[in-house]
Amino acid sequence: MESVIPLIIGGLIVLLGGYMAATGDVRPLHGYHYATTSPSELPLLARETGVCLAVTGVGCMLAAPTPLPNEAEVVGVVLLAAGIVGAIVSIVLHNGGLVTFAPGAGLAGLGPRASAVVCVVVGALLSLVGFVPGAYMLLTHDVSALHSYHYANVAEAEIPAFATGEGLSMMGLGLAILVFMVSLAGMASRRPAPRWSKVLTVVSVVLLAASLAALLLVIVCFNGSLVAE
Repeated sequence: MESVIPLIIGGLIVLLGGYMAATGDVRPLHGYHYATTSPSELPLLARETGVCLAVTGVGCMLAAPTPLPNEAEVVGVVLLAAGIVGAIVSIVLHNGGLVTFAPGAGLAGLGPRASAVVCVVVGALLSLVGFVPGAYMLLTHDVSALHSYHYANVAEAEIPAFATGEGLSMMGLGLAILVFMVSLAGMASRRPAPRWSKVLTVVSVVLLAASLAALLLVIVCFNGSLVAE
């Protein structure tokens, strides 16, 4: 099941991406990903994000435990990260932001300033998902927060280095979440979105992709595979 489920999910993502790339239909995206996109650019946005979704789906399938060599998992992780980054960059370029709303509108009916405050507070809370386990691993070298099959083949002497790599990667994920939510606060508080919020969006996407890739690659390098008996 650990192999079948990622293969099924990856295959469905590839089909969805292929549909968008072939038809130029942007509707499979959330409305706030193209709320301020020019109508003439909608087909291009759909095709670009469709290709990126297909790449993400292939990456998901290759990253799953399969009879393929371990190098396939590394390629899968790279494709997974590249697809996610590509889709987000395409949305930001065409839509002016990853999440946009009608002028003067905020989140869930809130005003612009209240929406910005909510974004920052939620971002700080969500970032703890990465900061807390990451800091714990860095300080204690205890990797029990991971699934046991992620470190089943890691030598005892390499556990500190493994924990450091995983801890830093998780800290990176937490920081990426926080930076993104701060950028979203800028988009929600002012129209058009200020330049600094767009820059922070790009920074958060790059940081997210790098941290996710590092998180998985550290497991592959030390454990020999993402899933080991």
